[in-house]
Amino acid sequence: MELDEFADLAGLHAEEEELSKVDLTGRLRFVSPTAEALHLLKQEVQTALLENQGETLLYLGEDVAGTDLSGLNEDQLAQSVDTLSQIATVLRCTHSLLTEKELPGDKYRVCYLLRTKNDQCLDVRVAVCGNVDAGKSTMIGVLTRGSYDDGRGIVRKKVFVHKHEAETGRTSSISHQILGYGQDGKCINYDSIKPAGDKTHRPLVAWGDIVDRAYKIISFIDLAGHEKYLKTTVSGMTGGLPDYACLLIGANMGVTKMTKEHLGLALALRIPIIVVITKIDMAPDHILQQTLQDITRILKSKGVRKVPVSVRTKEEMFEALKGMQNHRIVPIFFISSVSGKNYDLINVFFNSVPPRLQWASLVDSPFEVLIDNNYFVTGVGTVVSGTVMSGTITPGVSVLLGPNGLGEFTSVMVKSIHARRVLVDSVSAGQSASFALKKVKRSAIRRGMVLAHPDLTPRATWIFKAEVIILYHSTTVLPGYQPVIQCMTVRQCAKIIQIEDRELLRTGDRATVTFRFMYSPEYLKAGMRLVIREGQCKGIGILSQVLFSPEEEQALMTAEVADPPPNAHAEAQEGTP
Repeated sequence: MELDEFADLAGLHAEEEELSKVDLTGRLRFVSPTAEALHLLKQEVQTALLENQGETLLYLGEDVAGTDLSGLNEDQLAQSVDTLSQIATVLRCTHSLLTEKELPGDKYRVCYLLRTKNDQCLDVRVAVCGNVDAGKSTMIGVLTRGSYDDGRGIVRKKVFVHKHEAETGRTSSISHQILGYGQDGKCINYDSIKPAGDKTHRPLVAWGDIVDRAYKIISFIDLAGHEKYLKTTVSGMTGGLPDYACLLIGANMGVTKMTKEHLGLALALRIPIIVVITKIDMAPDHILQQTLQDITRILKSKGVRKVPVSVRTKEEMFEALKGMQNHRIVPIFFISSVSGKNYDLINVFFNSVPPRLQWASLVDSPFEVLIDNNYFVTGVGTVVSGTVMSGTITPGVSVLLGPNGLGEFTSVMVKSIHARRVLVDSVSAGQSASFALKKVKRSAIRRGMVLAHPDLTPRATWIFKAEVIILYHSTTVLPGYQPVIQCMTVRQCAKIIQIEDRELLRTGDRATVTFRFMYSPEYLKAGMRLVIREGQCKGIGILSQVLFSPEEEQALMTAEVADPPPNAHAEAQEGTP
């Protein structure tokens, strides 16, 4: 409904200069507002809904800046809720009470979740990372299956993909699970979480039913925690495009080497972090406090500069949720997957957390899909999966697939599309899907390839420049060094050709570095973030320039031959891992 139409319904025809005099910042702004104020409040709520993709949190009993938290008395609260109901009716949105806090002096402060009807459900991607045995798969299993663990890993077996994962209890691949919430905020996967010993039969809700009924879907990306699977975890963080990174820490294990590695990776990729301390039922109090102190000290350190906030109540959770908008606040939850302690907070948090990435502006662009995996399905043929970076793609269209080993793109046809295990007619920017390709051999597909609209005229490159910073390296980085570059879905060894204005790089140094892929050209674009890895993460960077011209490539290669590295045995010392 347009603003003018609302004005006609409410009889609001005040002049702009009169409307500008209405105070909409105080905590009493929803208490029996005038016609002019009601009009501006409706505009404020409508703008917030548009900016947050159809949902927003509204706090009654505090001012806009969040400085006046004195609350409302019962009469003021009732009048504010009545005003909110009027606005929600006009905007055709629901308003669900999430929390109510009683303050001194018989006053209250409440939080409402407002949601409008959308054609597509909201998708929030959460990458779940942390050290091995921190309880990542178990937490995902409890949240998506609605059953607490028995302490022996019965829940995590429901989310494992491979047989050897169930046998060893360790995730070695990237798996996906979904958790759906309706427009009223209720979980769709189940009514309530049942204890581990409860034998009551509960039918598993199919993904198709969740997608049909959900207003918001939390897509969990279950990542590996063991050090030998670090490259898989980095691929999930870079190619999965998560909105948030959920870092799990076992209360009995504390902050480990891989905990710091995953935390540094999320910080390098500018992904907001949610910390969850698990297994609080089996950790002594002094060990739990030591774990909390360790992660708090790291988050407050000079290189991180975050503000950790412990969350034990709904009020603390919503305060942290408000602060996460500026990417400074890091909420810390404390849960037990056996006793179920604080899982109600985690559920409300995921129901309320907004999508971070904005895809609406990219829907009308030519489509582009980054391929992160491929399969062969009997009776169907070759299937590729990936994330739609822009545009909308439908079955039956011809797309460009590439680049191959020679940097070429070939025309193929998309036969069918599945998203979240459901056959769909189209997918748009921001969605992950699987595409069945016609007359394409699986051996011709590799990670890092793309499906692109012919109008994009995609090109592959061997050489690119990036602004990099070395996070840690035990010696020096010289021309000739050959690390592994992980950028979005691309993962390949690349050789440093040139370091501008420097002879070498050490820990903490920044520079513009020119790389050349070792084995095949890749599809890259300026602005993409990359991770420089040699076993562990050694550096991060942002692509500044992609070189397509053969003349530019030849000039750089000639310069490399004419000007060898200062250290003659640098390549042997810093060779490919």
